[in-house]
This record gives sequence, structure tokens and C-alpha cells, in this order.
Amino acid sequence: MEERESLLENADSSSEENQTSNDPGWKDELNLAEFPIAALTDRIPDGQTTLVFEDRLELRDSPPIIRRLTIMGTHKHGLPTSLDDEVLVGLIQLTKRRSNFTDARVPFSRYELIELLGWPQSGQSYRRIEEALHRWVGVVLMYENAWWDNNAKSWVDEQFHVLDNVTLYDRERWRRSSARAAKTGKGSSSKTEKPPLPLSSFRWNEVIFQSFQSGNLKQLDLELYLKLRLPTTKRMYRFLDKRFYRRIRLDFDLRTLACEHIGLSRSYAPTELKRRLKPALEELEQLGFLEVLSPEERYSYVKRGTWRIILIRGRRGPAEPDEELSSEPATLVDALRSRGITAKTAQDLVASHPATRVRTKLEVFDWLIRNEDKRVGKNPAGYLVASIRADYQEPGDYRASTEAAATAQGARAKRATAEAKAADDKATAEASARSDKDREAKLRAAWEKLPTDQRDAILATVKADNPGLGRWKNMLEPLCLAVLETRLRDLKTASNQPLLFSETDPIE
Repeated sequence: MEERESLLENADSSSEENQTSNDPGWKDELNLAEFPIAALTDRIPDGQTTLVFEDRLELRDSPPIIRRLTIMGTHKHGLPTSLDDEVLVGLIQLTKRRSNFTDARVPFSRYELIELLGWPQSGQSYRRIEEALHRWVGVVLMYENAWWDNNAKSWVDEQFHVLDNVTLYDRERWRRSSARAAKTGKGSSSKTEKPPLPLSSFRWNEVIFQSFQSGNLKQLDLELYLKLRLPTTKRMYRFLDKRFYRRIRLDFDLRTLACEHIGLSRSYAPTELKRRLKPALEELEQLGFLEVLSPEERYSYVKRGTWRIILIRGRRGPAEPDEELSSEPATLVDALRSRGITAKTAQDLVASHPATRVRTKLEVFDWLIRNEDKRVGKNPAGYLVASIRADYQEPGDYRASTEAAATAQGARAKRATAEAKAADDKATAEASARSDKDREAKLRAAWEKLPTDQRDAILATVKADNPGLGRWKNMLEPLCLAVLETRLRDLKTASNQPLLFSETDPIE
């Protein structure tokens, strides 16, 4: 289960991020990516000032623990919303840009933050930034066994405000007042001129800033994040991007993922949870972050009210194959890169080893990942490279499972053939029934067009051939129509003249 997460895995994840903390890329704090810290909407119900999220963490060598996050807003400013969460992501990037996480106080301008987030430079955006900053100063986050202390390598309890203080300077208002002073003659001398206003600033709380400094960070594709349309998608992207560390496949309890890590309502039934997640999943699939899966592949039934959801990491963007590579090698290079191997190493492997070996090792690697085999636990990409270079033998249980899969595939093929034949037979029967119905309708129309004496003659013939049916009209009608059909065909064949039916509209 992908909810199972050891202390060692957390340590490995943050230590790698620490090694790359000086790179120019964008960042996300790992604790803030684990649980929602804001509502998914931008409108909170009146009077609601608390949100609670929790899950059960299974540890490898210790008893399971319950992790819980309580978010408490103020009565004046309320709980943080989806746009506030986006602003917080922007503040993390400003901190990286200003001091590379060496100073808890960060000078900034609202103009710069709005540009970073891709919002319109409008009064509404400025007011929205100000509201978000006020909320983050007032909001209290209370983590119970849910805050990862990267120095202690342990889950701890922490309770803190996100921001300790915010200082905002209204530079536009300052310019207007300076202009008015200049017009009235006040402040015209150099002694009374107002000095330029400093930048606005905010200061991180000590707890979260220490987490920054300890390297408890991960890379964030900010361009992809800001491209996402839905708050649900943005929340899901940050959480899954963290959990996909050294993994290509994740398996969660549906309710735990949707309610405790994405933020959907616990009152939703599984069917509604799937419906609410669908747009976010489709958006991430379209951008290549997730592999496209059918509902049958995505969800698996456990018991009444309980489902599991499968998520497989996608390529996350267009490939950049060497132009000299042919189609098949380029495809293999892409496949290796999607599994964590660098572009140069992937090209070297494809160029120096048979394509059949590379394909086989990819299939075995994917099988090991699906079965959470310990051989690929610490360094999956490294194992895949070594298996190609050293031509590792296929595991015995993989061969057995492959044979079983082939047998199952054969059975599925037979079943599909039988189902296809049954469908063809059903379609043929339905077509025949429609044809009989059309023929009968045409015969009835022809019967109505017959002179009365001809209808009486046919009826008399049928009664003579079927004594005892004279009083049963429903039984006589089909017999009369059959006689009419025979006479019409005989007459048409003998005279080769069109009668009641044209050549393009035959009975059959």
C-alpha cells in the first residue's frame, strides 16, 4: 500500500532535496504538500473556522500512528481558501528567489507576486493578495504526529502560525499623496520630500522556516502547477508529486486520498468521490502527469463502501529524442526516461544493447514495481540500468506470472470470441426480426389496396384450407397475408410487371 511510508523513506526524500537546494528551480515544502491546509473552494460557509484532516500511517518497524492536522481560522478573516493556498506557494518561491531560504524575513512587492502567479495586474488581484496575507497571519496549524522534523527524522507535534507578521506599503497611495503635495506646494523643498517607501515584507514562523532550512523541500514544476485550472487538480498535483518520489505507481484507499489528502467532503459516497475526482484526473492525464487509465483500471472494489484508486506516473511532458534515432530506439529512450533514467544514459543503453533486451528488462522492471519488490525499493532507476547492462536473469516468479498471464489472456481471448459471436447472432436475429416486421407492414398495406372481391376470394381459400378457423380473425390474418405474398410473387414473375411493390422496394 502506498500509504505505507517509513521514516527512512522520508529521510531519503528530504536529503536528496537538500543536495539540490541551491539549484534555480522552484520548491515546495513537503509537509505543506502532504495534507490540505486550505479549503478547495474560495467561499467558506459562514461560521466555519476549523478544518480537520487525518490518516493512519503504517510504519515498517513500528506500530501505526494516527496523523492529524487541524486548521483554525480567525472569526474576522476565516479559513484559508484555494486562492490563499496558491498565494502561499508564491511566497515560498519569493523566499527561494530572495535569499535561498537563509532569511525568514522576505521583502517583496505585490506586483512581483502577482506576476509570479500569473494573475492580472488589477485592483482585485492586489486586494486578494492582501486578504491572503492577513489570513496566513491569523491561521493556526496544529499538527499531531503529522509534522515531519527533518533534523530529528521523526513525526512530531507542532502548533504555529504560518506567517508571524506582514508589513504592507501602499505605494500607489503614497504616489498619489506625493503628487497632491507637489501641486499644493507642500513638501516642495528637498528637506520635506518624502523618501521612497521600502518594499512590503513578510516573516515566516520559526517552525516552518526551520523546515525550509533543514532541506525538507522538493522540486515543484511551477509552470505546470499554475497551468492547472481546478483547485482540486492543484491540490492533487502537489500531493502526488511528493508521493511519486522514486515510484511510478501509487495505490490508495479512495476515501483517504479524496477526503484527507485532497480535501473533499467526508459525506460523499464512493460514487460521488469518483465523480468529483474525475475532472482533476483528466486534467493531469491531459498534461502527461498521470497515465490514462480506464475506470476499471483506476478503481478496484474491496468491500461495500470501500474502493482503492490506482495512479501511475506519466511522462510529465514532451520527449526530446535525438533526431538521428529511428522510431523504435526513440520509443525505448522515452520509456527509459519515463522511469527515472537520464536522457544521456537512456540513449547510451539503447545504442549499446539489443532492443529485445531493453524491452524485456522494462517489462520485468514494471512487474517488480507493481509487486513492490525490494530489489527496486531503494534505487529503481539504478536497478533498471544495471539489469540492462548485466543482462539480469528474469526472476522465476516473473516467468510463472508471465505464463499465467498468457493463459489468462488466452482465456480472455476465447471469452471475447464467444461474446463477439453471441453479439453477431443477436444482431442477425434482430435484423431478421426487423425484416419480418417490414415485410408484414408492406403486405398489410397491399392487402388494404386490394379490391374487396379479391380479398374475399383469398379469405375463402384460406378458410377452405383451414377448416375450423373461420371465427379466429387473428389466426386468419397471417394466413391471408401469406397467400397474398405468394400470389404477388407468382404474378410478378409471370408478367414481369410492377404491381404493388416497386423493384427498389421489394417484400424481402
